[in-house]
Amino acid sequence: MRHAALIQLSLAIVLFVGVLGAYSAWYVTVGQASATSAALAKEIETKTQESARVASAREALETLAADEASIQAYLIRQEDIVSFLERLEGSGTSLGSSVEVVSVGAETGGERPHIRLSVKITGSFDAVMRTLGAIEYGPYDSAVTSVTLDTLPTESGPSGRWTASATLTLGTRTAP
Repeated sequence: MRHAALIQLSLAIVLFVGVLGAYSAWYVTVGQASATSAALAKEIETKTQESARVASAREALETLAADEASIQAYLIRQEDIVSFLERLEGSGTSLGSSVEVVSVGAETGGERPHIRLSVKITGSFDAVMRTLGAIEYGPYDSAVTSVTLDTLPTESGPSGRWTASATLTLGTRTAP
């Protein structure tokens, strides 16, 4: 009997050591899996933040591209100056005046390239001023740098017709 109790005790100790070993192995495996899981979670978080930054940068670039396109729309391409001048000369007709382009010159030096333009506008005072305002405040980058306003005399006295000689600068852009 004693021998049977010793065998049972030995078997119980072996079984206990086996279970303890299996538990230890399982504990180490779970700990390693937990560490791997934590590392993967951190990597996922980092990638998510990076993805958010990339999306934010992409959105900023799209906004910037849209802003640049809208600004470029206000600048005249030097290649399109002839059609622009034709529209400019025609713009006075609808306002009751005549617009004559006196001189055109490209100034590409400096920080911002531009075109220097001299025009002569003839008509009634109101028509001349409306035309000058339409040119200056048109949908393009322009600034009137000088204006000379005078009446056109006739042999019999003032004619009621005015002339404005204006010098403008037009913002330009290069071909896309």
